Formats: sequence, C-alpha cells, structure tokens
Amino acid sequence: MPYVRQTSHIDRVRDLIAGRIVNPGADAARLASSYRRSLNDYRLDPASTTGPRILSGAELRAIQQAEEGFLRSTGDCLPRLHAMVREAGYCVILANAHGVTIDYAVDQDQRKQFRKAGLYLGSCWSEDEEGTCGVASVLLDHEAITVHKTDHFRAAFTGLTCSAAPIFSPHGDLIGVLDASALASPDARDSQRLVKQLVRQSATLIEDGYFLQSYSHCSILLAHRNRHFAEVQPEMLIAVDAQGSIVAANRCARQAIEGLASLPRPVAEVFDVRPERLFDARSSHHLLSLRLLASGAWLHARVRAPIRHKQEKSSARPVPAAGVKDDYSEQELAERTRIINAMGAAKWRPLPAAAMLGISRATLYRRMKYLHIVPPHRQ
Repeated sequence: MPYVRQTSHIDRVRDLIAGRIVNPGADAARLASSYRRSLNDYRLDPASTTGPRILSGAELRAIQQAEEGFLRSTGDCLPRLHAMVREAGYCVILANAHGVTIDYAVDQDQRKQFRKAGLYLGSCWSEDEEGTCGVASVLLDHEAITVHKTDHFRAAFTGLTCSAAPIFSPHGDLIGVLDASALASPDARDSQRLVKQLVRQSATLIEDGYFLQSYSHCSILLAHRNRHFAEVQPEMLIAVDAQGSIVAANRCARQAIEGLASLPRPVAEVFDVRPERLFDARSSHHLLSLRLLASGAWLHARVRAPIRHKQEKSSARPVPAAGVKDDYSEQELAERTRIINAMGAAKWRPLPAAAMLGISRATLYRRMKYLHIVPPHRQ
C-alpha cells in the first residue's frame, strides 16, 4: 500500500522538480533530475501503485548463471550485513548492473511482506521501469544514496526506505548495487545514516572479494597505511604479475597512490623496492614496509601468493571431505562448515537451512554446488 495519497505524492514530485520543497535534503538535485527523466523520458506515472516487474524463474536462472563469478565473490557479505540490520526490519538485496535482483537475504517470517513490496529475487529496479529508487539512482550516478519513503518516484514505494551503494570491478566499471531496504522506518531521513554507511562498507568488501577472485593468479599486496591494520584489515589491494608489474589495484589504492591510474606499471616505478623482494616475502609471510616513490609515504603490507588452480573437478563424483583443504581457502572452508552444520541441523532440508543461514534457497544451492557439499543420501 502506498505510504501517502497518490494526489499528494504527485504534487510533491512536481514541487521538488520546481524547487518548492523546504529543506529537501542533500540529494535533492539527484532526485529532481531523476524525477524529470521519469516523467519526460520514460513517461512513468508517479501515482502508480503496482509493484516492480519480476522475472520468470528461467530468466532469473540465466542471469544468475551469467553472474556466477560476481555472485561467488560476495561470500557471506549479504547475510553478514543482514544480521546487522535485521532487527530494524531490513532485507538486503544484490542487483546486477542492469538493476535485476540476483541475490537477497531476508528473515523467513518476513519474506512474503518483502515479496509483496517487490523486494524479491528477479525484481527489476532500473529507472526506465520504476523511476527514482535506490538501485536505479546508484546505477546512474555511481554514488551511494538513501532514497527515503516519499523520495521514491512511484507511489507504490513511498513506504520503503532504501540505502544503496555501488560495486565496481577492478577496472572501475560498475558491476552491481548492494541495497538494504525496510518496509517501515522513522520518517526522519537522518535515521538512515548508519544503515547507508553499513551498506557502503559491505559493498566495498564485495568489491575487494571480486578483486581477489579476478586476480587470484597474481601476487597480491594486502596493504594499509597503519601497520597495525595491515594484517587484520587491509584497505589496499594491489595485484602484481609474474614479471613484476602492477596490473590492477582496488579503488582505495587507486585513490591513495599516485601512478596507479595507468596500468600495467613496473613495481619499481611506484615503490622503492625490487620485485624479487615481494616474491621472496610471499613464502615468509613477513610484514613489509614499502615507501612510495611519488610521495615518500609508507605502506605496510603482506604478500599473498598466487593461487594455483587445479584442473576442473568432475561433477560426477563428490569431493571427499579429506581432500577439501587442498582446494579451498580458509574462508571457503569456514563457509563449507557453516553450511554443513546448518543442513545437518535442518535434517538436510534446504528451506529451513537457508533461513538459518540468512540466505535464499537459490544461493544455498549455488554455494553447495561450488563447495561440493553432497547430501548423505546422495553419496
């Protein structure tokens, strides 16, 4: 149900475009620009109370298959973010670069309400279909935003609050949007500041996960400006190939280090260090202190060795548990254990197990396939 009367909402849309709203908020210019496009370019009706278009199961599966690498890089970021905001009545959705929801995390007992509001797998949130909303705004402007209640263009969504943040590839291309949405929240827009910050941080974690996955064949510098955080929470990721050239860097590194805008570039042109020292440090796991040639500032880093991928395993036979340690990272092993424990507690029924883990059933099936988790009755 719409949060405000349709006629009142139409008047508010017109007033914001005309600049007649008192204290419209920091994002008023972005919203007004989106309203104009929604009205003039897409001919959308702000009084509409219908939900978003939702893809068929076959259409969604095809898109999820195409986004497999991106989905795999999210790890447990969605359920972890949901655990932070669930008590306040939020769900978490992940959309691809076209605004299609490809994954989500929601409490089992609230799933029907969120689905009725359009917050569901396969829902489409592009601006040309739904007008101004969190996902659409990020897709166009590439900046985090909170679209709060009546900020939405269509009356159908004026009860929602949506905080969304962009996710970029290692080359700076937008590959997705992370969004936390609530069906009911305080009217004050400032009440959403913390949620917006949590979403932004989680989007950065997914971004870095995608980076590590994309450049797993390279040596990775996991660096921080403070040596005490380099081991536990690196902020910069820098990929170095076998020839000693920097081939990619995450967003934080590109913003902080001069000379990373144009890559590849030899390590010795950026850091006062020979590539051989980096390669030697891979096996020692010692913390390195690296001086930047351009600024003279210091970074502290450890070096992750390239991951040697084994030949693709046959899907006809399950991988025995004893052999898993040779094939997966510590994070994947921990995730594998969590899924097996949840499935065991749910007597290997996927729906209650997915609810325990805070993920969708589709995500559970996908992670089980990737981690070669086979139910006992199929072994």
